[in-house]
Amino acid sequence: MTPAQAIAALDRQIAQHGQDVQLRPTAADPDAAGATVRAFVRGYQPEELGGGVQQGDTLMILSPTHLAAASIETIERGDGVSVAGRARYVEVANPVVLNDVVVRIECAVRG
Repeated sequence: MTPAQAIAALDRQIAQHGQDVQLRPTAADPDAAGATVRAFVRGYQPEELGGGVQQGDTLMILSPTHLAAASIETIERGDGVSVAGRARYVEVANPVVLNDVVVRIECAVRG
């Protein structure tokens, strides 16, 4: 699978099963305006808890396509997120790389 194929598959899944979230890049630039992007959001399963992931945390998967369209270059710890009207923040942002290309960003969201 090429990076472009992986991103296209993720974009299709997010379009079908995702939801709109509001990102506020408070960590990098507190004065920056927020943006609404589509993301896949779900709670962590009990077996996924540990290693810094706590009960009540949420997994949020973002596509580089949606971030670029919203002019967001990076997601960092402390960035604000509103999921279904609930204010939260990014605890961890892990880019997933395929052949030196970021194909998704997996975030642990807390709050």
